[in-house]
Amino acid sequence: MAGMAGVRLRGLQATHLNGLLAVCKGFDEDKGRWEVVLENGEAKAVKNDNVLQVLEPGTDILMQNGSVLHVTIGRVSVLNQMEQEDRETWELLQKEVDQFSMTHEVRTELNCPDGWPQFSIVLTGDPSSVMGARKALPEMLKPFGLEIPGPKVKGDTEPEANKVEAEAAETVEVEGLVMKSMERRERPSRKR
Repeated sequence: MAGMAGVRLRGLQATHLNGLLAVCKGFDEDKGRWEVVLENGEAKAVKNDNVLQVLEPGTDILMQNGSVLHVTIGRVSVLNQMEQEDRETWELLQKEVDQFSMTHEVRTELNCPDGWPQFSIVLTGDPSSVMGARKALPEMLKPFGLEIPGPKVKGDTEPEANKVEAEAAETVEVEGLVMKSMERRERPSRKR
């Protein structure tokens, strides 16, 4: 499952799918659609307008009955800058990821799909080990300036002021640029 990017579905006519998280397998040029796999394992082909590529750091996408977990970490540019400007820190991060794998008995991979704006960490293993590793992930990343929130526990409630409906617009900041997702709208055709 590494090499796939996390996405959120939006603006679909099948409204029950809007707001769901998925991993993106790639783009099918012939169909002009993204091939995505939902958390329940169901595959879908969706248009570019229906895929939100930027997720909040700490967003979890749980796959394969809990044995694979994609955790959105942040912008790829942060990793690229670390690799280019601070090679020692980059190598230390790689060693820390390897040590984390052994300590928590899960496979841990930095996941940076080509051309994608964000990277994630993919945890693979026994579901209980994966969840234990997820709880420890923020502490492992913190020394590298990669801060993410801890996992949300099922049943956690957010204050009403923080709840956002799946259909509502999301605002995300990426490298100083603020983007607001909106429902797809039909554009009037040009008459010549």
